[in-house]
Amino acid sequence: MKVSEVMSSPVVAIKPVEPIAHAKRLMLRYRIKRLVVIDQGKPVGMVSMRDLAERLGRGASTWRRRPLDRIPIARVMSRGLVTVSPGTDVDKAAKLMLRHGISGLVVFDGVELAGILTKTDLTRCFSERLRGRLRVRELMSSKVVTVNRMHSLSRVVELMEKHGIGRVIVADGDRPIGIVTESDVAFAQLERPTEGIGQRRVRYTRRPERAGRPMRRYVKYIALLTAEDIMHPKLQTIGVEGDAARAAGLMLRHGISGLPVVEGERLVGILTKTDLTKGIARLGV
Repeated sequence: MKVSEVMSSPVVAIKPVEPIAHAKRLMLRYRIKRLVVIDQGKPVGMVSMRDLAERLGRGASTWRRRPLDRIPIARVMSRGLVTVSPGTDVDKAAKLMLRHGISGLVVFDGVELAGILTKTDLTRCFSERLRGRLRVRELMSSKVVTVNRMHSLSRVVELMEKHGIGRVIVADGDRPIGIVTESDVAFAQLERPTEGIGQRRVRYTRRPERAGRPMRRYVKYIALLTAEDIMHPKLQTIGVEGDAARAAGLMLRHGISGLPVVEGERLVGILTKTDLTKGIARLGV
C-alpha cells in the first residue's frame, strides 16, 4: 500500500506570518493537532499542539508576553520537515516516523503539497487492514506514566516532558480513572500564555502543642489547575487480550491517541498510536 492511499488531503495549512491565535482556531475547527506551514506554495515547517505549549511556556523572550494574535507562527513552528512522496510504501513511512520521533510526514510530490500522513492516518489503516493480526499485549507499553487526581498541571507537564510522551493516565491506586493529553495541556496554557499556570496563595496556621493562640503562620503557593480539572473522565480502556485493530477503531471513534490496557480494573499498560505505527512497520500492509 502506498502513502497516497492513506494520507489526508487536502491539507489544512497556514503561512509563517499568520498569528498563533489563527492556528489555534484552525486546530479547534478541524479537530487536528498540527498544521503545515507554507511559504510561496511550498512547505517550510509544521506547527503542533506540543510546539505551542512548549515554546510559549519556556524562556524569557519578550515576544512570549505578547497577545496570541500578535505572535507569528514563524516563532514557534518546527522547521526540520521530513517529507515523503505519494508513492512511498506505508510501512517505510511508518519506519521514517519512528526513526525521527515525529507524528506527521509532509507528502510532497516535488512540485506542490500533496497531503499529510499522520499517526492518526496509520491508526485508521491499522483498524481497516490488520484485523485479527495482533493482540493488544503484543504492542502495548507496560510502563505507564500516571498521576493522581490532585497532581498539579505543572507536574503533569513535567512528566510529559521528562518521558517525551503526549499523555498521562490519572489513576486511583491501580485503577485508571481519567487521561490528560498534550492537547488538554496546550489549550489550558494558551488561555493565559503570558501568566503561565495559575496559582493561588493559601495561608496556613499552626497551633502550639498546648491550647493557646494560633501561631507560626506561613504561606504556600498551590497550582489552581489539577489533573482532575482537565482530564477526560469518560475513560475508554481495552483488555490485554483484545484485538489491536479494535483498539485502533476505539481511538478513532473517540478522538484519542492512547488507550489504558486493563486486566479486570487493574491498569497493566497503555496502547498508543505510536505502538500501532510500530505494528505497521513490523507487519506492513
